[in-house]
Amino acid sequence: MCEVSGRSRKGLTGWRRYAAAGGFAAALVVADQITKSLVVHHLWPGRLVVVVPRFFNLTLCRNTGGAFSVLPDKPIIFTVLSIIAVALLCYLFTRFEGRGASSFAAAAILAGAVGNLADRFRFGYVVDFVDLHVGPWHWYVFNVADAAITLGAIALFVLTFVDERRRSRKARAESPPDPAGNA
Repeated sequence: MCEVSGRSRKGLTGWRRYAAAGGFAAALVVADQITKSLVVHHLWPGRLVVVVPRFFNLTLCRNTGGAFSVLPDKPIIFTVLSIIAVALLCYLFTRFEGRGASSFAAAAILAGAVGNLADRFRFGYVVDFVDLHVGPWHWYVFNVADAAITLGAIALFVLTFVDERRRSRKARAESPPDPAGNA
């Protein structure tokens, strides 16, 4: 394998992978907190800023519940669950040795959890502001942290599925042929 300044053909390894994924997570947390700060200082609940008519608005929502505003007004439950999730994600992050893309997907999920947890500690609720809709049909209002969690989870799911298929093919290719001729 060809080594060029600490990178192999398999990508980042060891501490470089952790540093890169950690930097990615930190950048997502900073982006999340900056956008939320701008929204909190320039919008108020109920004010709607139309960015793209009939598709994209900005509006300040104070989410005291969980994802999709489930169990509103139960912030302590979600603060505790968020702390547990961050601890679990930190552990899982270390389990992706040799899988750079999975590390970045886990880093996105971790960043989103940290961003929303920071809101819960600072405000007692999560600041949501992105309102996507098609005409009158609105999706739940969300934020950068929520997008990071969602995209990271989708990426992790796809990467896990692809990795399992690759392992299965490799195992079939390496297994000895069946002497009876059964497939």
